[in-house]
Amino acid sequence: MYLRRLTLDQFRTYERLDLELPQVGLRISGRNASGKTSILEALVMLSTTRSPRAAADREVVRWQSGDDYGVRPYARIEASVELRDGPKRVGLNLELDADRRAVIRKQFLLGSEQVRAHDLVGAVKCVLFSPEDVLLVSGAPSERRRQIDILISQFDRVYLRALSQYGRVLAQRNQLLKRFARERRAARDPGAVNEVSFWDEEIVAAGAVVMAHRHLVVERISELVSARSADLVAGAAIGFEYLPRLDVPEGRLGTNRDENRGHFAAIFQAAVEQARPEEFRRGMTIVGPHRDDFKFLIAQRDLASYGSRGQQRLGMVAYRLAEIDIIDEQSGERPILLLDDVLSELDSVHRDMLLSAVAGCGCQILVTSTDPITLDHPVLHTLPAAYIEDGMAAVKIDM
Repeated sequence: MYLRRLTLDQFRTYERLDLELPQVGLRISGRNASGKTSILEALVMLSTTRSPRAAADREVVRWQSGDDYGVRPYARIEASVELRDGPKRVGLNLELDADRRAVIRKQFLLGSEQVRAHDLVGAVKCVLFSPEDVLLVSGAPSERRRQIDILISQFDRVYLRALSQYGRVLAQRNQLLKRFARERRAARDPGAVNEVSFWDEEIVAAGAVVMAHRHLVVERISELVSARSADLVAGAAIGFEYLPRLDVPEGRLGTNRDENRGHFAAIFQAAVEQARPEEFRRGMTIVGPHRDDFKFLIAQRDLASYGSRGQQRLGMVAYRLAEIDIIDEQSGERPILLLDDVLSELDSVHRDMLLSAVAGCGCQILVTSTDPITLDHPVLHTLPAAYIEDGMAAVKIDM
């Protein structure tokens, strides 16, 4: 997979950008806030339907958008990508209300048709390296869950549907539990138990699928991370581990996804029933995959506690490279590799190690930096250099 053309209209600082990309990729340099990262952000939005940077979609709409034409503020992203089975056009349109407080329309385009968000996810497959990656090692579990969900959703439609269903059921179940807490309903109340039982069945069914798929994917990622880290971290293997918030007996799970789903469903159902008094009291669902965590390891110990900052950063490099491998294994497409100013975060030795690792990945590479000298590396010389003067200007490409 590679990107042929990217068009941005009223996106971030860009009034208009029409960028043709070589199959190998681009080296993109420019001052801070010139729009380098916005190009990568737009690609991630086409891949996942959400920005990796913005808390709300309205933030990506250019501030002056709509003023010249007397229309509501809007932003558009469109790309032409080349897949193994031929070219495809993908797009995402946003429209805000007149006060710029909320998105009133979000459209997804695949080919010439308007589609649901689920249908767009994974149409463009990307792996993003960013300076903030190292925070995944020691940061909040919610961000590690989000990263795993983004990864698996790019190649597993069953997982994406189950995850979406789980989110909807979780919201409905929590709403009911909040009412029970306000009304001080007891967990022994037959009427309340009967009312929540429907949502129990729904959340267990969707949650078991999510956990079964996470289990097998993370097992494979752990193998790939370990293999990738052998060339990056001297003397200590990096690993990755799934920590479901359920008491899963050791050795209970195997390699059969359907059997694992049955095991997770039985364990999840028992945990839901055991947690019922506490959930009624607190007014929220306290067990399930929305509480899962994932841990990075070094020599079988917690990387966050026992690894140096450099080891943590290289561990994340190994993890991102493993994402490339598993996307290719599962989908047959090499994702587009996005390196957002990560080279400046590394010393020369580790920079060489990272670039040597990505050189043979077989991906289209878009790499950004504020300093063109940072991008003047032998491994990157095959990539044409582009310079962005500001978000309003056309990108200058040195072929």
